[in-house]
Amino acid sequence: MKRTKKVIALALAVVSAAALIGCAKKETKKETIRFGTNAEFPPFEFVATNGVIDNFDGIDMAIAKEIGEHAGSEVSMETMAFDSLVISLNQGKIDAAIAGMTIDPERECDFSIPYFTATQVMIVKEDSDIHKASDIADKRIVVIQGYTGQKVIEKMGYPFQTFNKGNDAVMELINGKCDVVVIDSATAISFIGDNKNLKIVYDNDAFGAEHYGIAVKKGNKELLDKINAALTKLMDDKKIEEFVKKYGQVGEEEK
Repeated sequence: MKRTKKVIALALAVVSAAALIGCAKKETKKETIRFGTNAEFPPFEFVATNGVIDNFDGIDMAIAKEIGEHAGSEVSMETMAFDSLVISLNQGKIDAAIAGMTIDPERECDFSIPYFTATQVMIVKEDSDIHKASDIADKRIVVIQGYTGQKVIEKMGYPFQTFNKGNDAVMELINGKCDVVVIDSATAISFIGDNKNLKIVYDNDAFGAEHYGIAVKKGNKELLDKINAALTKLMDDKKIEEFVKKYGQVGEEEK
């Protein structure tokens, strides 16, 4: 009888210990920052076989990973149409959007401190007669849906066609179906690559500087503070400069 009691007591002790270990594991489980991106925007975000976050790679992906490490959080990444990012934030489907997104007070979200400065440029064929923004008034213009380039061309009052992917827009130009693609500078450099038939036209008078930021739902100060602290550290340590050099140096005209 006593032996039976000892066995039962030992079994209960094992169960209790397992329960305590289970509780400890639950208590130490890291929170996850759910990022959204648009993985069609090299060198900031693109799909790769071995990315820094799952199969996503680029400057923003490296930044997002660092933010997670700085905040002591896990990081997940979901790609979607650029126009869906702010909507997904407000619906609670993601916690933050990192997608080479220009800080714009008209967007329904809160932004981090700026971490990159860019401008809009024009990709044209090498023999194009486009030398400045005013030259595209009567040209076939292509922009990317939801990108700043669309907003800029809308303000200029020029007709345009939209594409969801920058690569598709550039192919439209290569195939002679449009005359110019208006897009962010660093991405333009990445898209034209070694294509000697294309060039980039800068017009700093028409296209002013813009700043990229990370978006969160309005009022999410706790997460925004974590992101800003991480970005400040990354900039102080020159880490973002390292990422830019790794994934694609900006053009001389932007320096």
